[in-house]
Amino acid sequence: MVQRDKGQRKRAGKGTAGPSQAESITGVLLRYETLLLFVFLFFAYNTVSIVTVSGDTVPAQLLPAAILYDHSIFFDGPFITSVFQGLIQTPDIAYAFPEVNGRIVSFFPIVTPVLVTPLYACSFLLSSLLHAPVTPELIAAIAKTSAACIAALSGVLLYLSAKELFSQRTALATTLVYAFATSTWSVSSQALWQHGMVELLLISLIYGSILNDRQPSYLTVAIMGIISGLFVFNRPPDAVLLIPVFVYIAKECRNQIGYYAAGCLAGGAPFFLYNMLIFGNIFGGYIKNAAIFSFGPDAVVGFVSLLVAPNLGLLVFSPVLLFSVYGYLRLSTLTRPKIRNLLAWFGPVILLQILVYSFFSLWMSSTAFSYGQRFLTGFIPVLALYIGVVISEFLEGDRTDITARCGKACFIILVAVSLIIQAIGVFYYPFNPVKTMDRPMIWDTDHMIIVESYTIGVRTISQVVMWNVPPLPPVFILPMHH
Repeated sequence: MVQRDKGQRKRAGKGTAGPSQAESITGVLLRYETLLLFVFLFFAYNTVSIVTVSGDTVPAQLLPAAILYDHSIFFDGPFITSVFQGLIQTPDIAYAFPEVNGRIVSFFPIVTPVLVTPLYACSFLLSSLLHAPVTPELIAAIAKTSAACIAALSGVLLYLSAKELFSQRTALATTLVYAFATSTWSVSSQALWQHGMVELLLISLIYGSILNDRQPSYLTVAIMGIISGLFVFNRPPDAVLLIPVFVYIAKECRNQIGYYAAGCLAGGAPFFLYNMLIFGNIFGGYIKNAAIFSFGPDAVVGFVSLLVAPNLGLLVFSPVLLFSVYGYLRLSTLTRPKIRNLLAWFGPVILLQILVYSFFSLWMSSTAFSYGQRFLTGFIPVLALYIGVVISEFLEGDRTDITARCGKACFIILVAVSLIIQAIGVFYYPFNPVKTMDRPMIWDTDHMIIVESYTIGVRTISQVVMWNVPPLPPVFILPMHH
């Protein structure tokens, strides 16, 4: 009898000895999910055919090097002069480096390059340890991986925000749509455009609002203020996107407004002083763009073109974003009223943002030297959360009628089409010789950027490279045989 009891206890002990191997792996994945997601996105974004550069992004690419090696925010120090003088003086790029009061400066805002300077410092330190020379090619690689890091961080913060509002699988699906079915992939992750930083700062503000809604904190609100200050000076035309955040702070955080204002001052003051001391105005080099804003009927053409023109439209390069309209209309399904209101306020503000760019006489340049609708990339994190509402309804809802099934089918098709379009931009667009854009071209269906990038790129691409953290060698180089 005693022996039988021991045997029963032994068998019972085996049955409850601990979690299975599959459960252990799942536990590890859940514990480190944000880190794993970041690593996945980082290396996915660093998988390209060639590294692309636009004249608009060269100042952001070089300024961290000037800060670290020349200890200067100007481009006339000994390191920059010895290594990049020829590049800076190139006719196609010189516009980005005006001379002001005898010093060479960046025409563009410097928030993005200043914020990525620590990433450059890490690569430069690694280069020193490995005795790798700092060359223009290395700087270009660091700029590319820095852009990928910005985009990957925005994806992680979108996931964390979505997980607060939806189930985990809905949050993950929403993040993957954001990461690979929008210009976050083809624009933000490819070069140091300001738009990638706009996405990161905006989703940081939304996530901060969610955290503060869950547990009010003066520190969270102060950090949101710092981010808002950076946001204004990173890309002034996109500052209108802060309106919902201002409304949220004013309505829901009245006792914390002082902390938010102090944060705004701390985040924006250095760049305000830079603009005033160097350019003599609060907008810096961008003050010249104010002269080419035109308030007239042409804005209607610009507004429509920015959304649906074959070679320009946001909804052409990422058709899945059509579902964000339905998601906006279904915001009432969210159970957190303060965040629901915040996301609702973004709706009209996004329309205002599009209107602002439609008044910009060069609105057609938003696909010049970049693939896809670059100007409107900044608010894509908000549209992605709207799409999260749709995905939640599809995955968690219990509707099985014909309308629901057709809706799901259309959504899946548009996700697939958007993924293909974005992949064309990442792997094939760099080989398209036509990088300019003018008014006749935007509606030219005989020469669509998407189609021509594919037909030219598929014949020209020679390899696919997954870049590592510079100066480490690539993770892999995959030859493409024709």
